[in-house]
Amino acid sequence: MFVDFGADQVALACEAWLADHSERERLIMRWQQIETQLFKARNWTKLSYEEGNQLAEKQEMDKLDERIDALGDRNRELLATLPTMVAISSRGIYRKLTVATTQVCPSENEEAYLLIASILRDYRALHGS
Repeated sequence: MFVDFGADQVALACEAWLADHSERERLIMRWQQIETQLFKARNWTKLSYEEGNQLAEKQEMDKLDERIDALGDRNRELLATLPTMVAISSRGIYRKLTVATTQVCPSENEEAYLLIASILRDYRALHGS
């Protein structure tokens, strides 16, 4: 594997974080689709533990759970290190702010979310990113 030592490690780390976050969100949606289908088609709540575990859908949900957990663990570890990392490019700063927008819930802290989102908007206006 080729490593570009001149690359902004913050940008690379944030891009990896964002890719994992996106995959995790997609897998959570799939898990929810399966669960909804089990409720509708298989009367999920009426099945015994053993009956539920025999279903192919349940086995898929278990695999999704494992991957969702692994991605979440990896992202928590990376998120803990990002504040200590120094961006050496505007791309790194932009990516760091992008990660921040995913962590600030608009309904819980609207002002902070709007501020970060406005910084990203301003950045795009200035740099065309």
